[in-house]
Order: sequence, then C-alpha cells, then structure tokens
Amino acid sequence: MPSNELNASPDDLDLSIMDMSPLAWVLDELGKSLDSSSKALKRFVREAEVAQGAELAALDASQLRIARQQLHQAVGALEMVGMSAPALVLRAMEAAVQKFVQTPGQCTQEAANKVELAGFALSAYLEDVLAGKPASAVSLFPQYRDVQGLVGADRIHPADLWAFEWRWIEPELASGADPLPYGDAARELLDRWTLKLVRNSHPEAAQQLFDMCLGFAQAETDSEPRAFWKLAAGFFEALAGSLLKVDVYAKRAILRILLQYAVLARGNPHASDRLAQDLLFLCTQAVPRSATDAPVLSAVRASYGLDRFQPIDYEAIQFGRFAPALIAQARKRIGSAKDTWSWVTSGDLTRFKTMNDQFSLMTDSLVKLHPPSEPLARVLARVIDTTARSGQVPGPELALEVATAVLYLEAAFDDLDPSDPQLTARTARLAERLDAAQAGGPSQPLEPWMEELYRRVSDKQTMASLVGELRVTLGDLEKSLDNFSRAPQDKSVLSTVPGQLGQMRGVLALLGLDQAAMAAVHMGELVDHMLQADVDEQQLRAAGTFDCLGNNLGALSFLIDMLNYQPALAKKVFVYDAIKGELKADKDAEGGPA
Repeated sequence: MPSNELNASPDDLDLSIMDMSPLAWVLDELGKSLDSSSKALKRFVREAEVAQGAELAALDASQLRIARQQLHQAVGALEMVGMSAPALVLRAMEAAVQKFVQTPGQCTQEAANKVELAGFALSAYLEDVLAGKPASAVSLFPQYRDVQGLVGADRIHPADLWAFEWRWIEPELASGADPLPYGDAARELLDRWTLKLVRNSHPEAAQQLFDMCLGFAQAETDSEPRAFWKLAAGFFEALAGSLLKVDVYAKRAILRILLQYAVLARGNPHASDRLAQDLLFLCTQAVPRSATDAPVLSAVRASYGLDRFQPIDYEAIQFGRFAPALIAQARKRIGSAKDTWSWVTSGDLTRFKTMNDQFSLMTDSLVKLHPPSEPLARVLARVIDTTARSGQVPGPELALEVATAVLYLEAAFDDLDPSDPQLTARTARLAERLDAAQAGGPSQPLEPWMEELYRRVSDKQTMASLVGELRVTLGDLEKSLDNFSRAPQDKSVLSTVPGQLGQMRGVLALLGLDQAAMAAVHMGELVDHMLQADVDEQQLRAAGTFDCLGNNLGALSFLIDMLNYQPALAKKVFVYDAIKGELKADKDAEGGPA
C-alpha cells in the first residue's frame, strides 16, 4: 500500500507557514459579493411577502438571479486561491439560490436567513484563516447542513468539508486475528450486532463488530478490502471505547459497512472510497489516551497521519453568530470611545458632550454581542456619567482603568470569540477594578494579562506604522524609477532615490528582514552607479539593471503586503539571491508561496 506521509491539502497545513496573500487579495471582494447576494435575497423576500398566489409565480426573479451570479463569482474566486472546502459551502449556497430561481415560493424569510448566515460564517472562518489561527472548514458544517437541506441534497456529511486527499493505505497491526470468512453465519452475526449497536449504542456490540472486522481483514487476500476492514475495525474500536459518540453520522457509517460487506462477499475486490474516507474522518474525532488503549485505532491514525487534525464539534456553531456589519459597528464605536476618553483625560472638557453618547453606543454593542459582559457595561456607564456630571478631568487611576478596559475591548472585538471563557472572566475583572477606582481605592498594579495586552497593542501599532512608512517610501521609489526608465537621460529624477532606499533599508533591518535589507542595499548601489557613471540607456538595459530594479520593487511590494497579515512568514520566505542581486519569494522555504 502507498504511504500517505505527504498527503495533505493546503487547508490542512500549518497556516503559519502558508502564503495567505491570494486569500487576502480576494477576501474583500468576496465579502462584497456575499453582501450583495444577501441584499438581493432580502429584496426578493420583501417583494414575495406582498405578492399572493398567482402573483407570486409571476414575480420577477431578477433579484434571485443577481444573488446566484454573485455567489457563482465568489465560488470561482475561492477555488482560484485553493480554498476548496470553503468553496463547497459557497456552491451549496449557490445551489440553494438556483432552487429559489426555479421555485420562487421556496425563498422564504427563513430560507434566505440560512443562506445569509452561511455567508456570515464563511467570512468569519476566512478571516480566522487569514489571521493565521488554527481553523478547520469542518466548523462550517452547521451552516453547510442548513443550506444543503434547502435543496434536499442526497448527502450531507461533515467529512464533505474535510480537506483530505484520499488514498488507500493498509495499517500495520501488531498481531492478526483469527480469519473470519464471508458466509451466512458471519452475515447473521453482523446483522445482529449492527442492529444492536444502531438501536442501543451498546459498547459490547461495537466490540463484537471490531473483532469481526479484524477477522474479515485476516481472511482477505486483496489489499484494498483488507485495508477497509482494518479501517472499519479502528472505527468500531473507537465506539467500543466510548471515544466516539454514536451520532447520526456514525450510525449511517455502521449501516453502510453492512452494505459494503454484501458487496465484498460477492467477490468484488474494491471497497467504497467514500465510505472509507468517512470512516477515516470519524477516526480523527477519536483520540485514544495511549496507543495501548486502542491499538488498531492508533495504527489507523498513525498510518494516515491523523494526529495533525484536531477533533471538532461539527454540530456546534463556531462561526457566523453575528452579522459582519454588527462586528464592524462595534469596532467603530470602541475606537470612537477610546479616542474621546483620550481627549478627556488630556484636559479637553468640550468632549464631555459626546462622551456619554459614544460610551453608551459602545456598551450597547458589547451587551448585544456578549451578554455576559453586562457588569462591565454597567460600571462603564456609571463611571462615564459621573465623570461627565463632575465637569472635571478624571484622576489618573480612574483614567488608566477606563483606558485599559476600552483597550481590552478593542483587542477582544478585533478577534471576537463570544464563547471564550477568558472574555467573561476578564470583563468581570475589569468591572471590579473600575468599581474600586471610582470609589477612590488605591491604584492596582497591572495584571500579567494586562501587561501582555499593552505590549501586543504596542507591537501591532508599531508594525502598522512601519508598514505604512515602507508603503509610502516604496510608492515614491516606484515613481522615481519609472520616470527614469522612461527618460534615462534625465538623472535628476534619481536624486532622492538613494536616501529613500537607505531609509527603507533601515526600516527593513529594524523589522528583522535582513534579506530584504540586502536587496535595498544592492538597489542603492545600482542607483549610485547610474548617477555617477556615464552609462547610456542601451548599456543599462543590456546589463539587466532596469529588470533587476523592477523585480526587486515587485518582491518588496509583495513582502510589505504580507507584513500586514503574516509578518512571521514574510521573514521566512523572502531570500536575497546575491548572484542575481534580486529578492525572491522562495517557494521551497518553510512551505512558502508557490
């Protein structure tokens, strides 16, 4: 059997070493497409609610076609950047809207909401991927299941979203069981234990089926069926050890194994790839404490390298709890409140007029998106109201506590996870500290997580500032060098370039981008040569000077873009080729961009 050592799709790899620039380029347009599609569906629903009976059949379905077209374009964009599993969710959404086009009466408010929520979830998932967080497309299954249900899909399974390139591998087991040939006696036992397991989730039934599968594997002479029975044995071992719940997907797999037995018993040498992959997916959900607790399951997991996959509660809603617009609104309100508090604590008392309103809006968003944070919202409202009525600049202790609370909310809403227990605990702690500060208590030292918050925010602001500086400098360089390439006889346009390259080299070195800094040094040397030597245009083009400068500008632009969302990767994959004098994105470096 072939090895599966290198079997991994892009969705399964370490996101910290994957180039996310293609996704970054399409994500904004994807969001616009999803928003346009959702608005078109809502418009049709409003029109359909007014229409009745025969009027509904005659209703103009152009809004539905617009929605379908927007989704179709979004599917193509995701597939283009290699996001096959998320694209499958979009395809399901497109199929649902196509069903609405054919049968407009099915486009109800409830159905349109399901499509919209799937879009929210997809956007949130892709934002997590872009941020380098460990995210699995399988977490999109609740929304995928809902939209697939709108079209009555024959198959709806969480393994559909599991990006795994299937191939047959036979797990190596320490010892073999007694051979169990196919036959009437075996089929009778298989039927009996299958029925008991499906009806009662009985561990003994799972254990019996585990033993039978090992026996079938030992009796098989063909490699593919033998590998299938070992895989099925690992699945039943997980059920017998209560490592896997007997949910609807496990029950379907159990019944399909029974059907597969009938096919193999007739002498067919091939097992179902789809069933085997579903069983393997379920084995990713079952993690034994040690290999000795579940030796066959452990062998299956080892053969396919399943340790790189984390178990996922595919029934839980992880993404798409809130509309992106609500999150964006909350972030804007927090930013406004933070700026206003900064002005007030600096002595600008004219800001008192707007402070109450801005903090009221911010706390409204906080409670709406995370109800457990109501204690903090309540204390903030009281503190702001008291400060405004006093007409005086707040004391340093209170000023710091409010600033810390708002800064934490800004960081939390930049990456909102309402289910995170730390969010509830920390907002409660912030409320306690605010209460104490307002009561005139002594200043409390910053807690470790607060110090980390300030450091992280400072690093982020510094990075944003430096990236902005690099972008401006790069734009000036591109303009100057482009002007010179068009009129090489006018060297005056290069007068500012050496200084700009020196400035860029300094910033790149400060960020630890030594390879890029070396490219900037070489570019400076080329420009100095052009300024000092009497070199004509033909000589420059023959020497490849313009090409070298242009290639380096392109690579630096690519690197600066990557610094916005993957600074660690930017440091790994860009390599300076001293022979050619060019900076390149090395596709072989740390899983970098192809």
